Amino acid sequence: MNMHGRKMSPMELRDHIISFLKEHKSGSLATYLDGRPRCSPIQYFVGNEMDIYILSAGGDKFKAIEENPDVCLLVNTEYINFRKIKGVQVFGKATTSIKNRTLFEEALKYSPEPYLLEMNRESLKVIKIIPSKIVYLDSLESGDRTKQILEHDRVTIKEDELTPVH
Repeated sequence: MNMHGRKMSPMELRDHIISFLKEHKSGSLATYLDGRPRCSPIQYFVGNEMDIYILSAGGDKFKAIEENPDVCLLVNTEYINFRKIKGVQVFGKATTSIKNRTLFEEALKYSPEPYLLEMNRESLKVIKIIPSKIVYLDSLESGDRTKQILEHDRVTIKEDELTPVH
């Protein structure tokens, strides 16, 4: 779909975001630990209301979320060139199954592979991201890099600020 800076309705943007997130299953999760940003490759699936679930055996991202629950998940296509890319940045608060035991059962409901989850129940932990702001960019067809931002059921637009490279 070619947007050309046209502002989508909240429902339309939400549908685009959800279908993009469901087409993919991996991304990069940015967290903050000991005063430093960090990024982890993750696999995820979408739950209710665009909530995102990440399954993981552990690692520093859990420590980071305990310290600071603000996270950003980036899911994107490969860059075709510097103008053509499609992706979603999900900003939100994360909780983990370390603190919230019911997250595992919740994740089971939405998991595309619940049996796999059940089999690895002992070794897997869950991260749930509740989005507060989602930035959507689709410049694949037109190279138009206008970002559509969904926040509290309102849509705002951020025009491309790319300056020519000299």
